[in-house]
Amino acid sequence: MPYCIYLRKSRADSEAEMRGEGETLARHEKALTAFAKQSGLDVAAIYKEIISGESIAARPQMQRLLSEVSEGMWDGVIVMDVDRLARGNSIDQGIISQTFLYAGTKIITPTKTYDPTNEFDEEYFEFGLFMSRREYKTINRRLQRGRVASVKEGKYVSNKAPYGYERVKIQGDKGFTLRPVPEQAETVKSIFEWYTNGITQADGTKKPIGTSLIARELNKRKVSTHTGNVWTQQTIRDMLINPVYVGKIRWNWRPAKKKMTGGAIVTERPRSTEFLLYDGMHPPIISEETFRAAALKMNNNKSRPVRGDKKTQNPLAGLVCCTVCGRKLQRRPNDKTPDLLMCPAPTCDNHASYLYLVEEAVFETIKKWSLGHELPDLTGNSRLVTDTTDAETELSSIFSAESKLRSQLNKAYEAFETGIYDTAVFKQRSTALNQQLKEIEFRKQELKASARRAQRNKRIISEFIPKAQRIAGAYYNISDPHSRNELLKTIVHHIDYTKATRGHGHESDFSITVFPLIPVE
Repeated sequence: MPYCIYLRKSRADSEAEMRGEGETLARHEKALTAFAKQSGLDVAAIYKEIISGESIAARPQMQRLLSEVSEGMWDGVIVMDVDRLARGNSIDQGIISQTFLYAGTKIITPTKTYDPTNEFDEEYFEFGLFMSRREYKTINRRLQRGRVASVKEGKYVSNKAPYGYERVKIQGDKGFTLRPVPEQAETVKSIFEWYTNGITQADGTKKPIGTSLIARELNKRKVSTHTGNVWTQQTIRDMLINPVYVGKIRWNWRPAKKKMTGGAIVTERPRSTEFLLYDGMHPPIISEETFRAAALKMNNNKSRPVRGDKKTQNPLAGLVCCTVCGRKLQRRPNDKTPDLLMCPAPTCDNHASYLYLVEEAVFETIKKWSLGHELPDLTGNSRLVTDTTDAETELSSIFSAESKLRSQLNKAYEAFETGIYDTAVFKQRSTALNQQLKEIEFRKQELKASARRAQRNKRIISEFIPKAQRIAGAYYNISDPHSRNELLKTIVHHIDYTKATRGHGHESDFSITVFPLIPVE
């Protein structure tokens, strides 16, 4: 079977590129392609990991590669070094090591070939992964210390500048600072002015407006954001509390917090009250007096009080996705009607529904899963295939056909050796037989992979359906929305939501597709 190449860019590579040393993946691809050609390795695919991620969950090309390795598609994977495969935690390293071991797939580098079925190579490979992880943690600690030191000096260490500024290199020193973008800076001043003093009316008076109306006003005026998306209420709120606009540098405001959800590591960035604040090297856009006035108004705003326990009031929080713009839907409390579930984008045409109706629809889907119905694969809406009878029957006939073809090929060789076939006839006959054998081998691998997937699906269903049954039986016995949300996240991957109509009488005119959280091997 053929080989594949896996390319991944490290942090050191990115730093080297900034020094003008060339694009890393292109250099590695050229080197490994030449190495494969010199070594006589048939390369059928090249996987380029563009996204830099510490874990397997954050690297889609690695997930695809491991899936194909587990299905026996590759004789070997060619990499620049073993640390290109994994620098994640011991769980990720174990997954990679065992996947290659059970598949018998080699890891090939320009300096050494690791055969996982060889006891010494296996130990050497695992030691290489361990040392790679240790080196990664050492580099990460050094980088974090460097970032904190830069923040204390007033430098801007994030890769993306906040709206109103652009990121510029500091002359004669390492690091970056911020420079105001005149047009955007005027918009920032307008946002703070509208929020603290109000927006000027036709008669010259000032009308107080909040974050939602500010976002609507900016969208009406077609003011562009950094990303080209529409302005949202949350974007405005984040700007109004960002001290960067008074010349400060804020660090560790949203530190990464990892937790296990549904058997997977999920990284969250909750807001912290223990962030660091230093004087920045960049000029302010607004005065500290205006910033304090905005903060005071926000703190005095009692229309949406913050609960002391900070637990979510939305049982579907973080799960429901807008099919129009891709944002996560949010709960909107209403004094006169039940709570709404709506897209936060002011100009989005995906309309709101009552939260309780969407929750009921999600629950009905889970009930169907608990009965073994409408259980789709994450790759689409087809049912999980569990029947291996057809694949096993076809495999049996393929083995028989393969045996006959090899017998015919042997006879062709005998006929050529005894002079019955001349060179032209032998070449024509052997080429045709070899082509049929290749097609049979390809189909055989497809069927074996299909059978393995079916066996895996049987195991998934045997574990997933009982979980759905437990959740369906307990869900409405739980009154706390936060606990319901935590329970849903153990079984639901995400929910697609669509609603084209709005207004009274169309409360139930929405459609949802609920995707199960099925572990992918």
